[in-house]
Amino acid sequence: MKQAKIHFLGTGDAWHSEGRHHQAILLRLAEGSILVDAGSTVCLSLDHAGVGTAELDRIFITHLHGDHIAGWPFLLLRMVFQDERVRPLTISGPAGTRETLESLARLCYSDSSLYEKIAFEILYEELPAGERRDVDGSGLLVETFAMAHHATSIGYVFTSQGSRIGISGDTGWCPGLERLVDASDTLVLECTTVEEAGAKHLSLADFRAHQGLFDGKRTFLVHLGAGVDEALASEPLAGVETASDGLVAGL
Repeated sequence: MKQAKIHFLGTGDAWHSEGRHHQAILLRLAEGSILVDAGSTVCLSLDHAGVGTAELDRIFITHLHGDHIAGWPFLLLRMVFQDERVRPLTISGPAGTRETLESLARLCYSDSSLYEKIAFEILYEELPAGERRDVDGSGLLVETFAMAHHATSIGYVFTSQGSRIGISGDTGWCPGLERLVDASDTLVLECTTVEEAGAKHLSLADFRAHQGLFDGKRTFLVHLGAGVDEALASEPLAGVETASDGLVAGL
């Protein structure tokens, strides 16, 4: 059995606090390699990790903010001109994913021959919250949850050969987040600030207030703002750790 791994390509907030790359999480599963989010630094992150775009079987998007999708035009450029991809690529995300990503790519390269040279099919799948499905008949199950950040925000739980990996994307504390946590064994959750962050982001204070919810789970914090790593190191929470760019975690 192939061991599931999480490769944290980018773990930073929108401002690259403390020099971190924008969010991009690579899941290496028995059913294939899945990229969750593609922030502006995704190509640089892939280079640092020694990962080529040919390895990517599918992309999932948590929401349509730039620090989670702005790397798409450059990822597409690399697939076409550098890696010469020919096999299809499916991109799954919330409503508006296709229109947003296609518009973003054309805005960046409106006069390019890029579009004439794409030799692979790009398939878009727009997912509602509150759904559970098998991915391409592979046995990989994906469940979606409504998050409290942006109108497009959804979190995912990926179930692969007994591993249940929950990824929140950006969110404040909400019922959907609690359901996602309950449905997961391993969690990749945003934590933007040390103190309360308001309704649209999580803080270390939120994790401390709800720490019982995470008992028996392994929780990685991403989308890290300034001071979060240091604050958690000085006052740890059992089972909770900050992820760093380049970290690879086996499950």
